[in-house]
This record gives sequence, C-alpha cells and structure tokens, in this order.
Amino acid sequence: MEMKGLTVIIRRLMPMVTAIGVVLIGGWCMLATAPGHIPDIWSHIYRIAGIVNGDVMVRPVDSVSYLHGGIGNVGGHVDWEWIEYSQQHYDGYDPTVVRSDSIKVFDESGADVPYNNTATNSPVAYLPQLVVFGVGKMQGFPADVTYHLAELLMLLIYAGCAAASVALLPRWRIIVGLAMLCPLLIRRYAFAISADSLTQALAFLFSCMVFRTLYCKVSNRYCIVVACVSVLLAMCKFIYAPMVALALLIPYMQRGLSGDDAGTASEAETARRLAVWRDPRLWICAAGDALAFLWLAVWMRTTNWFVTTPMIVSYDQMSEKKAELLSGPAGILDMLHAVWIAIVHGKANLDSRADSLVITMFWALWGLVAIVLLAASVARTMSKRRLVFWWCAVVVSTGIMLLTYVALWLQYTPVGAAVVEGMQHRYFFPLVILMLLCGLECLHGLWYRRRVCESGLARTNGSGSVDSRQAETLLVPR
Repeated sequence: MEMKGLTVIIRRLMPMVTAIGVVLIGGWCMLATAPGHIPDIWSHIYRIAGIVNGDVMVRPVDSVSYLHGGIGNVGGHVDWEWIEYSQQHYDGYDPTVVRSDSIKVFDESGADVPYNNTATNSPVAYLPQLVVFGVGKMQGFPADVTYHLAELLMLLIYAGCAAASVALLPRWRIIVGLAMLCPLLIRRYAFAISADSLTQALAFLFSCMVFRTLYCKVSNRYCIVVACVSVLLAMCKFIYAPMVALALLIPYMQRGLSGDDAGTASEAETARRLAVWRDPRLWICAAGDALAFLWLAVWMRTTNWFVTTPMIVSYDQMSEKKAELLSGPAGILDMLHAVWIAIVHGKANLDSRADSLVITMFWALWGLVAIVLLAASVARTMSKRRLVFWWCAVVVSTGIMLLTYVALWLQYTPVGAAVVEGMQHRYFFPLVILMLLCGLECLHGLWYRRRVCESGLARTNGSGSVDSRQAETLLVPR
C-alpha cells in the first residue's frame, strides 16, 4: 500500500518534475552550448531577422554562404548586428553563415543574405523567437542579449508544453516524463533558436492530447484545442503535418468508452448506434485538419520555386528528379532504392558515425514497436478501436520518416548518388513520444494477457485468447 501511495504521489507530481527537469537540464545545456553550435543556427537567425524586417516570404539574393553557394539563393534583409554576430562567433561549425565578401545589396540597417534551408519554414515555427527579436530590436538590445533571451523564452515554453503533455496522460506519466528528460531530446532542441524546438514541443503535446482520448471522455472544447494545436504543428514544419490526421480518430475512439453517451442505458445504446459523422467532435477535428492541410498546400505552393541547397542540387536538377519520380515505376524504384540503402546503412549527414548510430537505433526501435504491435493484434490484447488507432499511428510515423528521405533525395542528394544524403537523427525526435506510448500500450497488453492466462482467470473463446471486454475493462487505469 505504501508503494502504491508513493507511486500515486509521483504521478501527480510528474508534470511539475518534468517542467523543472527540462528547465534545469536545458538551462545547463544552454549555458554549455556556445553561440553558433546549433544545426543551421545562422540560417535560422537570418530567417527570423528577415521576418522581423518584413521579408515573410523570401526573395532572390546575390550573396552566398558556405552552404548556399552559386546561384539560386533566396533570403531577406538582415540587420548588420546579426551579420556581425554570426561572423564573430563562426568557427567552422555551421556553414550557413554569410560570406561577407559576397554581400552586394545593403544599406545602413543591414544587407540581403541567403538562408534557403530555412526559407520553407513559416513564421509560426519561430513565434517565441520572433517575440524576443522584435522586442530586442525595438529596445535596442545587443545581439548577444537578444540571442540568450530568445533561448530562455523557448526553453520556458518547451518546459510548459512538456509539463502539459505529461499532465494530460491518464497513464504512463512517469515513463513518459522521464523520456522527456532524456538529454538527447533536450540538449539542442528544448531551447534552440530553430524551427525544431517549437515543432518538437507541439508534437509531444499533440501526441499526449490524442492519447488521452483513448481512455478519457473529452468535450467539444477539448477538441477545439486539439484542432488549434494541429494547425500550429502543421504550420511549424510541413513534414510532420500528417500527424494531425490522427485527430480524426478521436470521435471513433470516444464511442468505445463506457459512459460516453449521457442518459439511460437504452438511450446510450441508441446513441452508440448513430453514425460517427454526427458527432460534432469529428467536425471540429476535421475543420482543424482541413485548415492545417489547406495552409500546407498554400505554403508549399508559394515556396516551390527554389531549392534548399542550390549548391548541391539546383532547381533544374530538382525539377528533373521530380519529373522522373512522377513519370513511372522506374523513377520510383530508383528513389526507393536510394532510401532503402540509406536506411539499411544508417546513412547520416556528412557521414557522422555518431549520427549514423542513433539513426540505426531509431529504426530498430521503430521495427520493435511494429513487432510488438503485431503481437498485440494477434493476441487481441486491446480493443479493435485502439488497435486501429495504433496501427494508424505507426503507419503515419513511418510515412513521415519516409517522406523525410524523399524530401532529402529531391533537394539535398546530388544527382547520380546511389544513397540519400543529409539524414539526421533529430528528424525522429517529434515522433518519439507517440511511438513510445504505442510500445508501452502493446507491451502492457501482452504482459496482462500472460498474467491472466497464467492465473487461470482469463475468459477464452476456445483458442486461448483473452476476452476483449475483460481486457479492455482491466486495462483502463484506476
């Protein structure tokens, strides 16, 4: 009883523990990380400064960076203080820093600089940093002060999202909270001036919000919040937009919960027989998804006239690749072969051995989750509704990673290369909590089945499988 009581206390405190842990670990990492030692940091800073100066949409620029060389560069007007700050702290880590000798268009306030690889990110991805950069410019803060204040605000918002995510969980709070405190997730992406930080925070929040609906009744107002988070997530980094489709399963999952419909038993049974499409929660989530994908379509249409790394893949080469991909089976097979080789060999950007190891580990974990989900499906350890949800989650998550490889094949992999270049392990991070929850649910169901079978308490249907109604009742957290 004492152990159970202690567990209950820890579960209740876990959101606060997660927030404090993120702030402490992230704060230490922030202090230990020198300016300029975040992937693509100067490109992100230029992009934010460009937005503050009115260049919400990028335009062609003549200057180059060590990554964006040659022709086909896009960017915007960046203040001299940020150009000088990047030059001052550039030590060879991030090649997106502008080459000062290439600047041709400038005035007293700043100059036009390139940032192709961040130009596809919408302003929403930088909301916390935009606030600080805007205030810093109005108040005349030095670049170093603005830089660290932007990191601090992002860290606090990330910690708040992490705490809210854990608080929403009806189960697995302790494990998920500890997972969110993993230094690998926090080290560069809980505070970074980057589109990755807010994307990761919102992806975690969205995953936990949707997971909650598997066990707890939710209102129309809750679904409105889910829809808003869906739109924000899709507007951060378009590659993770498919995640928001999982929100459409919420009404379907809710109808599997006991007591979802008010009224007498007969009224509840009648309500359950009504079509799901009459549930207002479906239309709320559908409206959010429609707005998210509409934004995605519009934004991609307005940013499809340039490539992210013209020095490696020109626009003409990218167009040829795209035409080849859409022309028939031969182009698709060539792309799939390059993706397959990259996955099998754990191909990482710049052939980093550490990055390659982590990428291989993530794909192994993806495979393990798929195996335990298959085992849980065969053993029928949870309801059909939840199995449908988790299969959709695994398919969507895997599809997102494969789309990432396709995007890198189109815009980052040189023509003629036999393997996709540019993959980084950080692209897996926003999906970690969703896949972790899937694995935990399946392992718990398999463990429960074995326990009840060994104790002789399970009801069987002649084939030894656990009765789904009994399993569903006992799996609900108390």
